[in-house]
Amino acid sequence: MSNAQKILSKIQNDNIQPKPEWIFTSGEWAKRLAYFVFILMGSASFSIILYAISVNGFDLLQHVKHSKLESLLVLLPVFWLGILTFFLGASIFSVLYTGKAYKYSFGKWMTLSTGISLTLGTLFFITGGAKWLENSFETNIESYESLLEKKTAIWSQPDLGTLSGEITEVGNDFIVLKDWKNQHWTIDTKSSFIAPILEMEPGIQIKLNGQKTGDFGFTAEKIRPWGGAPGKCADEKKIE
Repeated sequence: MSNAQKILSKIQNDNIQPKPEWIFTSGEWAKRLAYFVFILMGSASFSIILYAISVNGFDLLQHVKHSKLESLLVLLPVFWLGILTFFLGASIFSVLYTGKAYKYSFGKWMTLSTGISLTLGTLFFITGGAKWLENSFETNIESYESLLEKKTAIWSQPDLGTLSGEITEVGNDFIVLKDWKNQHWTIDTKSSFIAPILEMEPGIQIKLNGQKTGDFGFTAEKIRPWGGAPGKCADEKKIE
C-alpha cells in the first residue's frame, strides 16, 4: 500500500474532517492582535521609564550610596526596562508564525518591534500619557507607591544631605524652607550653587543637597528646582 493510500485509509477510518477556514483566519488575526497589544504594553512601559527619569533626575545617581531606598529609586527604570523587554519578546513570538512573517529573521522583527515601541512610548510620554498612567496606578492600586512619593522620601533626608520643600522667605545669604511636613528650615545659601533657571522667591518648590547644621538648620551646596519649570513643576507637590 502506497503512502497516499495509507493516508486516505486513515482519513476514512478515523473520520477526519477538514477544519473550517474561519478557524485558521481567526487564529491569524488573534496572533496579529496579540502582537499589537504587546507592542502597546511595551510602549507604555517605555513611557514610564522616560517619566521616571524626568521625575527623579540623573542627579540622584551621585547620592545612590546614601540608602537602600535611594538605590531602589535610581534603579526603578531598570524594573520597567525588564517589563519592556518582556513585552517586546512576547510581541515578536506572537507574530513570527503568522502568514509569511516567518520569512523574516528574529533580528528584523526585534528591530521593527523595538522601533515601534520606543516611538509610541516617546509620543505617549510627550502627550502626558505616562503621567496619567502613573496617577492611575497610584489611585487604583492601594499598595502602589508613586514615583513622586518615592522622590519625596529621597529628598527628605536631611541627615543624609537632602532636603526639599517650598521657599517661604528669601534673605541675604539665606532662605527659609517649609518641608513636606510643614517644618521650617533656615538654609544657609552663602556658598550654594543655584541652578540658573531657578527663581529664588517665596512659593517656589526646590530640592537641596548639603549638610544639616542643627535641629532645623541646613547649609546648601546645590539648590535646584523641585522638577520641571520652576514654580510650574510637572510633578509639583502640594504642602498641606
